[in-house]
Amino acid sequence: MSRITRRTLALAGASALAAPALLPRHALGADARIDFVHLWSGADHPVQKVIRAFNEKNTGVTVVSRQDGTTYETITQKAMASIAAGRGPALMATGWKLGDFARKTLGAQDFRQIYGAGRTDALLGKFRPQVRPLASVGGVPIGLPWAMSTPVLYINQTQWMAAGLDPQAEPRTVEELYPMVRQLQERTGKQGLIYEVNEWLPQAFIQNAGGDVIDADGRPVMDSPAAVKGIEAFVQPRREKLWKPMTISEMIASFQAGAIGVMASSSARQSGVRQAATFDLRLIQMPGLAGHPRRMNSGGNFLAVYSKVKEQQEGAYKFMEFVASREGFELWLATGYLNVTLNDIPVRPGNEAAHAQMEAGLTSETIWPGARGLEALTVHIDWITRIVNGAVSVPDGLRGSREAVEKLVSA
Repeated sequence: MSRITRRTLALAGASALAAPALLPRHALGADARIDFVHLWSGADHPVQKVIRAFNEKNTGVTVVSRQDGTTYETITQKAMASIAAGRGPALMATGWKLGDFARKTLGAQDFRQIYGAGRTDALLGKFRPQVRPLASVGGVPIGLPWAMSTPVLYINQTQWMAAGLDPQAEPRTVEELYPMVRQLQERTGKQGLIYEVNEWLPQAFIQNAGGDVIDADGRPVMDSPAAVKGIEAFVQPRREKLWKPMTISEMIASFQAGAIGVMASSSARQSGVRQAATFDLRLIQMPGLAGHPRRMNSGGNFLAVYSKVKEQQEGAYKFMEFVASREGFELWLATGYLNVTLNDIPVRPGNEAAHAQMEAGLTSETIWPGARGLEALTVHIDWITRIVNGAVSVPDGLRGSREAVEKLVSA
């Protein structure tokens, strides 16, 4: 997996920011409408602000917001059904982890075929070069690399200080974090810690123990000794009763209500968490594992075009041009996602930890290969869930995942 840093993302030359030629409004027809499928809820979510700002420009294209679920897996499953029925979305926020699946199974369009090489290069040239491959499959550009996040720690600073912990403490390893969480739980009576139960956060633990989920050759290796060590560290607070597993929506609601002291989650959740939290909130970098180099992962999505109707494809291009502009991206960064464009936008207050983590270097999230990549991802999450719930041991659960995923990715 390639390393992604702010330094390596830098690209000299004002020519890279040159705007592509726009089609005149009449070329799009009157009031072309495109469905934009995504996973973010709430009328005040930044995605809605981006859509409204674009629509208010009266370009001849109207973007219709369509939330089809709250996870990439859910919206991808629904898109698969709607595409099969001939009612697929024009544009969809597609998880990077499902890029191979999107191309091979959903039919995400090759930008060069629908827009030509020049217009494709002009559009993607607004993004930093190290992120462009995240929205490509086999060298084929199938999306706009819109959203990059990374796991960080959300700390209820009010509880942290009430527990007598150093208000400036930033544990660099989980070995440093867990005793602090125990002290918080014992002194405040609140749950000390909460982790997401999915494939993404466990990937950080596997990588920070020196392992991988899928290796560079596309082989499942999530049951290596290093991976087992990482997941043992992941479930340790569960065994020590510092962490009571919940769904992600329950986790966020409980943290916002002040029932949990520390939450490890995506930096992209920041806008929603801050909006509802009634306590002093602090974000710090996600701790690694003692004795191992930090090797944190990124996550996020790209905007993929699924419509084969020329008018909708052109409407999607116009919207993506706005998304990539400074105006559009500045609205988007209120989420807590990272600036992956060449636009010079100051780091927003509260986003410092995520940006520092990107500065230190991030890998991509696991890209699930093959036409059955969505199934492979789902199976792996199921095995991680069994491990967290204590239904299987870490070695047995990771071996079960590897064996199941091997069958799917080789199909």
